Amino acid sequence: MGRLVSVGLILALTLSAAAKRVLYVTHSAGFRHGSIEVSRRVMAQAAERSGKLEVVSTEDLSMLEPERLREFDVLFFFTSGELALTQAQREGLLEFVRAGKGFGGAHSATDTLYTWPEYGELIGGYFDGHPWTQEVSIDVEDPDHPAARHLAPSFRILEEIYQFREFSRERVRVLMTLDTRTADLKAQGVSRNDGDFALAWVREFGRGRVFYTALGHFDETWLDARFQKMLEQTLLWLAGEAEGSAAVRKSAPVIGQVSALGQAGDGMVMAGRYVVISGDGLTSGSTAVAAGSPVKLAGTQVLWNGEPGGLVLVSPRALVAEAPAGLDENITAEVIVVSGNVERSAPRTVLVRRE
Repeated sequence: MGRLVSVGLILALTLSAAAKRVLYVTHSAGFRHGSIEVSRRVMAQAAERSGKLEVVSTEDLSMLEPERLREFDVLFFFTSGELALTQAQREGLLEFVRAGKGFGGAHSATDTLYTWPEYGELIGGYFDGHPWTQEVSIDVEDPDHPAARHLAPSFRILEEIYQFREFSRERVRVLMTLDTRTADLKAQGVSRNDGDFALAWVREFGRGRVFYTALGHFDETWLDARFQKMLEQTLLWLAGEAEGSAAVRKSAPVIGQVSALGQAGDGMVMAGRYVVISGDGLTSGSTAVAAGSPVKLAGTQVLWNGEPGGLVLVSPRALVAEAPAGLDENITAEVIVVSGNVERSAPRTVLVRRE
């Protein structure tokens, strides 16, 4: 009996320590990206570094048969075009995620399965062109999520930048978004007029987790250590091995009071000095502190007469900002908080003073 118990215990411990399995699908039914081969190596290396994951790469769509899919914990697409999936495969894929597994996608995973609306709902939107291929700055809106934490508050990268249709913040939690000051919004092909160019997001789907990033066009992106760390942390999160919220958050910021730092009262600020803005919904949920004074933190901006100013700290109920030194003395300035890059507060008028 004792021997049987010992063998059973060893077997149980072995099974509990087994790696979570990721099925990485790179089937191209449309445009085939040259970075696919590199991506396979990078995904395998990310899994190996984690010590908790195993990646199986395939272009064989029969691997998406429900009985085969059940062997995995995460399904990740770098696909394109109308994949020839049977109805059973489609239903099985959705049930796989609803039942608590993970689904991820990179780059052209949104340029896939346009004729299957449920897929667009699952991944969060569809590709609607790439107006820019250039170096841009990307803002991190959720520095609390493990997939984006190491990239905060922002980073620059050369990429083919996507825009999306059938995308809504009502359904997804945005992790990263384009800093539109680094791209020409009047460029040919730009179709969004709200300035909201999300580039990575997560969402809940039943009991499962979903992640998507628009990055991944170039070999260089996959070989970038920052992107590789994002993939590793994302795969762990999708497999339930890392914590991070996917709950939707969308706030309309409300300014309660604007005052000079360390001074009581409301409505008077000092040009070139720190200002405290209190209120509600001032960020879309994150708290972040700057090492220096970047213009954006956690996807939040403070506009002074329409021009952005520096931020030192942001949280949902209070911001510490810099009143621009160039503000004229004894004039009124209009202050607006922009949360999640798109939601704007009502303007608040303050009086500007100098020492």
